Amino acid sequence: MKKSVQQMQQILEEIKTIKKDLTPIEPVKEIWIGGIEVQSTLFISERTLYRHRKSGRLPYSKVRGKIYYKKTDIRDLLEKNYRIETPKCTCCCNK
Repeated sequence: MKKSVQQMQQILEEIKTIKKDLTPIEPVKEIWIGGIEVQSTLFISERTLYRHRKSGRLPYSKVRGKIYYKKTDIRDLLEKNYRIETPKCTCCCNK
């Protein structure tokens, strides 16, 4: 019984060591980009970007009149809207 408790404690210590090694020392820094770069990346107009911003679909930050977006937020927007269309008919789409 004592041996199994000691083994469990040893395993827990190893897990703590592994967890400490996997935890990043400093957090990943966010990359912010301007509206023009967002527009060219997504191939959208200024008005469409405005609609995404005003509807709350795309968070932003405004500094001295210039609007910035996080790249992760843009990626999240694309992921949320990712679709795989299934064919409506089976006669011509199963080639």
